[in-house]
Formats: sequence, C-alpha cells, structure tokens
Amino acid sequence: MDAQADASTSKRHIFKLSLFFAAIYFVQGITEPNAGIASQPIFFLLKDGLHLTAAGTSTFLAIVAVAWNIKPLYGLTSDFFPLFGYRRKSYLLLTTALAAAAWFLLGSQPAYSYGPTLLMLALCGLGLAFSDVLCDAVMVETGKPLGMTGRFQAVQWGAINTASVLAGIGGGWLSQNVSYQRTFLLVSAFPLVSLVATAFCVHEARTRYDREVVRQTARAVGSAIGSRPLWVAAAFIFLWNFSPSFGVPLEYHLVDTLGFSKIFLGTLDSLSSAAAIVGAAVFGKLCQRLPMRRLLNLSVGIGVATAFAYWGLVGRWSAVALTIGNGAISMIAALATYDLAARSCPDKAEGTFFAALMSIANIGTAWSQFLGGRLYDWLGMKLLILVSGLTTAVCWLIVPLIRIDDTGSPPTSEAP
Repeated sequence: MDAQADASTSKRHIFKLSLFFAAIYFVQGITEPNAGIASQPIFFLLKDGLHLTAAGTSTFLAIVAVAWNIKPLYGLTSDFFPLFGYRRKSYLLLTTALAAAAWFLLGSQPAYSYGPTLLMLALCGLGLAFSDVLCDAVMVETGKPLGMTGRFQAVQWGAINTASVLAGIGGGWLSQNVSYQRTFLLVSAFPLVSLVATAFCVHEARTRYDREVVRQTARAVGSAIGSRPLWVAAAFIFLWNFSPSFGVPLEYHLVDTLGFSKIFLGTLDSLSSAAAIVGAAVFGKLCQRLPMRRLLNLSVGIGVATAFAYWGLVGRWSAVALTIGNGAISMIAALATYDLAARSCPDKAEGTFFAALMSIANIGTAWSQFLGGRLYDWLGMKLLILVSGLTTAVCWLIVPLIRIDDTGSPPTSEAP
C-alpha cells in the first residue's frame, strides 16, 4: 500500500510539474510581444499607427527584446537572493504579475505614442523573460532527480508551438477586426494562467542566502569565463543569429509589395509554427544518428539555402511553400545550436551559462533585426537576402574549431 501511495503521489507531482511547464510556455507563446498573438497588432500599430519605417520598427522591437538579452542576471538574482524565502516561486509570482499588469496598462491607453508603448512592452518582455529563466531552473532542479528533463522539455516545446499556431491565426484576425486596446486587454488575462499554475503546482522548500553557495558558483563562473571552448561556442551561436534578418522587412514586403492581408499573414505564422513542430520531431531522430559537428554543418547549409530560397517569393503559394519549409528546417537548425549551448555549459553553473548563451543568441537576433531593417531600406529585398545568406555561410568557418564529444560532455576546441 505504501509503494502504491508513493507511486500515486509521484504521478500527481509529475502531472503538476508538467502542467506548470505547459502553462508557462503556452502563455509565453501567446503573450510575447515579438512572437505572440499581439505581434501582428503591434506590427500594424507601429507601421500604421505610429508611422514607423521598417528600420524604425526593427529598432523598436529590438529594444523590446533587450529583456531577453540579460537572462543570466535573472538566474543569478534568483540563485543568490531568495525573495520572501523562495528562490523560484516568489519571483515567478512577481514576474507573471508584472507581465499581466503591463499588458493591462497598455490596453487601457486611450491613444498610443512611442514612449509609453515602448515602456509597457519592455516591461512585459521583462516579466516574460524572467519567468522563462525561472521555469527552466525549476525544470532542471526537479527533472534531473526524476530523470525527466527530456519529457519536461517536450512538454514545453509542445506548449509553445501550440500557442504559436493559435497566435498566428488569432493575431491576424485580431489585427483586422479588433481594436488595439481590446487586443491588449485580452492578452493581459493570459499571464494570470501562469500565476495560478505557479501558485498551485510549484512546491519549493524555504531557503535563505548562503555564502558558501555563492562562493562555489562564483568559482565555477570564473573558471568558465576563461574557457576557450565556451567562447568558440558563443561565437558560433552569436554569428548564427546575427545574420541580417529579413523578418520585419519581409513583413513590409509581404504587405506593401505583394499586398497580403492581415489574416493571411497570421495564417503564414501559424503554418510556420505547425511546421516547426514537425521539425522538432525530425531533429529528435537526427540527433540520435548524426554527430553534432555534422548537425552543425547541416544547420549552416539549411540556413544558407533557406535564405536564398526567398528569391522565389512571388505570390501566395510560394509564400505558403517557403513558410512551411522554412518553419520545419529552421527548427532543426535552431535545436542544433541549442544542443551546442547545452553541451558547452560548465559544471556547477549550467543554468547561468545556458541562460548566458541564450542571451548571446538573443543579442545576435536583436542586432540582426536592427541591421536587417536598415539594409532593407538601403538595398531592397533581393540584396538583403544575398547578404543574409552569405553572413550565415561564415558560420562554416567556426565549425572546424569545435570538437564535440557526442557522449554529451562539454565541447573542446581544436587549434585553428
């Protein structure tokens, strides 16, 4: 009877954790300003309401994304300074409440101007980015003892891609049929789901500030900072994400040149997210059969081919085909870089350095958007595609510097 009771308790615990991970990532997929259900309304607010150019819109969204570029700070803050006796739960409740409040205040504006809109969206980004780091910390801490990190991550990716499918179609419909204020008020309700899931599903022992833990983490951080393999991995991840993006310029091109409707743009976003789910499943098979270096080389090839394929964008059907193909193969490439990041993290500071490498990726993406918008204004779409593809190809020069131990231990680097 005791064994049965323990098994039942364990199942309930795992179910609650899975529900928590799904809630956090689903809400993130719905409410993230640059990718959620309000991303299309935000795009048209900036383009048609604030009359920003492609460069101006790219700059605005890059500033909003700054919160995702300092993720290690959130991990270190949570690790070193418990809030009300908890390292994770209290911060999660605070940050999800911040995201809800920011969206609510944005939806309560009678009219929109650049400064207040930027401030509210930046605060929303801060709440979501902080809660993302904390969610991953809970996943590692609870998943490792149970041997379920893989299952928990599958729950996370499934939830966020499901949210992205809904966000694409829903965002297109909202941008065409609902006012900005009502859209933002609707979005403000979703972080409350994360707040409730945190309150009822996360069980954490009370703790306090521990100087010895701080010293151990500081030693691991100091050692890793001087690690050449870590810097090589960071360089690859940054350059992979830095290739001048035509994401925002592509939307301008689809609307202004090809005349696509808001709902069709949302449909394309949903198709891309659905294809990404397929890409993740394919990667799950490939990563078991191919060495990491071959996966990285394949990823660079995928990135170059995907960029140049957009020269064939001439209408609706080509947009659908490119969106589905890009959504699937880009997910394969992205997961390969995430795997590289995970294998590059040193012992005793895995969470901090994984967040650091993801921040480097986000910084690369933000600068990519910034540069891509300006190149689009200066050069046009055709030449921007050429620059993006060639910049991605430079990543091939870094791959030979990385030696990956495919047993899962951190990578080492070869001499140039």
